Amino acid sequence: MNKNFIKRPFSFLKKEGFYIILFICLCVAATAAYLTAKNTRNQAEQKNRAAISQSQNKSKDTAKLEDKYDNALQVKKSSKAESRTNANSQKQEPSKGVSNSVSTTFQKPVEGNIARGFSTDPVYWDSTGTYRPNLGYDIQVPIGKPVFAAMTGRVEEVDTNTQDGVQVIINHQNGLKTVYSNLDPNLKVSKGQNISKGQVIGVVGNTSLRSGYEKYGDHLHFAVLKGNSFVDPGKYIKY
Repeated sequence: MNKNFIKRPFSFLKKEGFYIILFICLCVAATAAYLTAKNTRNQAEQKNRAAISQSQNKSKDTAKLEDKYDNALQVKKSSKAESRTNANSQKQEPSKGVSNSVSTTFQKPVEGNIARGFSTDPVYWDSTGTYRPNLGYDIQVPIGKPVFAAMTGRVEEVDTNTQDGVQVIINHQNGLKTVYSNLDPNLKVSKGQNISKGQVIGVVGNTSLRSGYEKYGDHLHFAVLKGNSFVDPGKYIKY
């Protein structure tokens, strides 16, 4: 009986040994395949992490470059703006120089004598029997005598219906204007015309309603405006 007990395992191994070995080989192969797959997966994950890290680093580098680029653009724009500002300043400065350099030396509008001088205080007028200021010069001169532009400028206004008669206003574009009144209606200039110093603008007339009957007779009324205020013509012209 003991012999049969010993023979049975060997007999089993003899009959089933092939299948046992085959099973063991399959287990080994499966284990090897599992380990290989795991190793491959780990390598893939490492590569993915490396790729993500590299991408993040590139994004950071790109952000830094964009910041630098934006800063460079801002500096460039600021430089351009400053250049334009400087250019505009350089363009404006000569204009100021030209304006300041305009001559304020007047030529006499007519040759004659001052019959009534500049006055901000009321004075008596025979023509109207009233008192009022004389905001200019009344220059005694015969009718028909030529009237000259006191300085170069542009004819700003021509008015044939004022209390002081036919009137021409010249803007000298330096803050000063000159006014010529009691002119003859046949003028030599028109509104908007550029005229030169000494150019004839008309002749003395008798069109004034406020001073046409003064004792000193025929005359030119000449006034100077500085801004919007009448000033003494004696500051710019001597008779």
